[in-house]
Amino acid sequence: KRTRGIGLLIGEPGAGKTFALRALKESLNPSLYHVVYFPLSTGGVMDFYRGLALGLGEEPKYRKVDLFRQIQQAIERLHHERRITPVFILDEMHLAKDAFLQDIAILFNFEMDSTNPFVLILAGLPHLQG
Repeated sequence: KRTRGIGLLIGEPGAGKTFALRALKESLNPSLYHVVYFPLSTGGVMDFYRGLALGLGEEPKYRKVDLFRQIQQAIERLHHERRITPVFILDEMHLAKDAFLQDIAILFNFEMDSTNPFVLILAGLPHLQG
């Protein structure tokens, strides 16, 4: 709960990944953390962006570049103005395409990777690690 940034949770089917993620979510104080659970890793990048924007309480913009900025600004507002850490849980990420994973790296780059105003957890089967 004290460290922000990116984490990886991997395990075999039935190992309890989703249970652990649910327990983590339930343990977080909602006045300090805003959790966005996103299991749709097989959709396109725009679906991902729209889902994150909605999870942050935003009305999604139409163009990718606008959605990108909208999501980053919403994260920064939560963290800096409201003192709430956004927690993104991306489940079933072993099903995600490479382009999807590359966009995640770009989207969660804040101030040239010098700050992490969020927690990002990628969860999936062991071949996600490869």
